[in-house]
Amino acid sequence: MDSDAAEPPGLQARKKLAAMHRIQDAALDLFEERGFDDVAIETVAAAAEVSPRTVYRYFGSKEMLVIWDEEDEFTLSPLTDQFAGADPIGALREALRAGFAAMSDADLRLIRRRVALIYRHPAIEAALILHAYEKSRAIVAAVPERGDRLETQVFVHAFIGGALGAIRHWCLNGFAEHPYECIDRALTLLEHGFTDPRKRATPP
Repeated sequence: MDSDAAEPPGLQARKKLAAMHRIQDAALDLFEERGFDDVAIETVAAAAEVSPRTVYRYFGSKEMLVIWDEEDEFTLSPLTDQFAGADPIGALREALRAGFAAMSDADLRLIRRRVALIYRHPAIEAALILHAYEKSRAIVAAVPERGDRLETQVFVHAFIGGALGAIRHWCLNGFAEHPYECIDRALTLLEHGFTDPRKRATPP
């Protein structure tokens, strides 16, 4: 009998999450030490003490070893609620502020490591863009019908694209700012547009 099949679903999920963190940690260490292109999935699997099949089953590709974020497993429903509200930018701003405030220094260090690798390797950046597009499509599909569907399409894709641009700016500027500050500025641009600099002051 498969031992996993006899375990409660909550325990299975926790074991999978712990394994994914262990695999990602091993992968990041190897990519930083040897270079992304020079590390095979089999090498990552050996370092994490799992099979290559497990790595593929959990992540799907080598690029996703860098892109994967635990929060991706839980954010679709909250994001859908925020986009469906009367003030989606305000809701997103508050959700992001709370999310970043809850992050530890270790969480931010992990994000910096991942982002540095993403923008050092075009293949990972391309995979991130595709992943973000797929998330955008999922959010649009989940937002309840309300008025002009074009508005939902444009806003969701603009936010996801703006967030990617903000994180890229954060990386290229040496991680000098807090990532929330960059994303918040991107939200302000979406909120007030690009034509009048006087309207771009970030709300208190």
